[in-house]
Amino acid sequence: MGWNIFKSKKSEEISLEERIKIAIQKAKQDKRLAEKEIRDIREWAATAIIDAYAEFFPNANLTYYRKQYAETALEEYEEIKMKYSDKMEPDMVEKCDNIVNAYLNQIQLRESKLKLFTKIESEYLKTKEKLIIANEKGEQTDKMKAHTERLKSLDNNSTETLSEAMTDSYELEDIKEDIEVKEEYFNQLEILTNQFSDDGSEHDSALAFKDEIDKMINDME
Repeated sequence: MGWNIFKSKKSEEISLEERIKIAIQKAKQDKRLAEKEIRDIREWAATAIIDAYAEFFPNANLTYYRKQYAETALEEYEEIKMKYSDKMEPDMVEKCDNIVNAYLNQIQLRESKLKLFTKIESEYLKTKEKLIIANEKGEQTDKMKAHTERLKSLDNNSTETLSEAMTDSYELEDIKEDIEVKEEYFNQLEILTNQFSDDGSEHDSALAFKDEIDKMINDME
């Protein structure tokens, strides 16, 4: 699923409340996906280490032992290299190192994504609170306006409450603009995803993608 979830022709018909709700749900969904991918990639990296250094992991061909080794292999990778790499073919050591480093780059990328999605969710929750307050003010203004209109009908005075209504309108317009700015985070992320998915250099593209996401996070601070 792409991140650009607000490009529907009917987007103007979606209420501010609904746009905020959709964005928060999307951020939560993307957070869960990033967390799952981090867990999966860590497991794959650990498996790569066990596969490369299998002769030094007793019974590594058995699922039970592989799972046990996988729990610590990534954290202990540097120690494993120092201890056993001189006993292995240099080509295998290099291949394993390249694979593990590539996996680590992918983990770093998703950690940045996770931070971004957490930040987006937090910002939308703030906007949601602003909208609740604005709506409550609007309801209060409507109640006062009803009394004012009743008084107008009694004494025919033109006691207009336009200034209050305009204030509420401005607040809602500010919130709408705030939401539109935040929606651009999703759009920008989709553009970056498409850009880096077309890049064939896995190592460099993952880190470059991470750098772009970090810039987005900094811009939100």
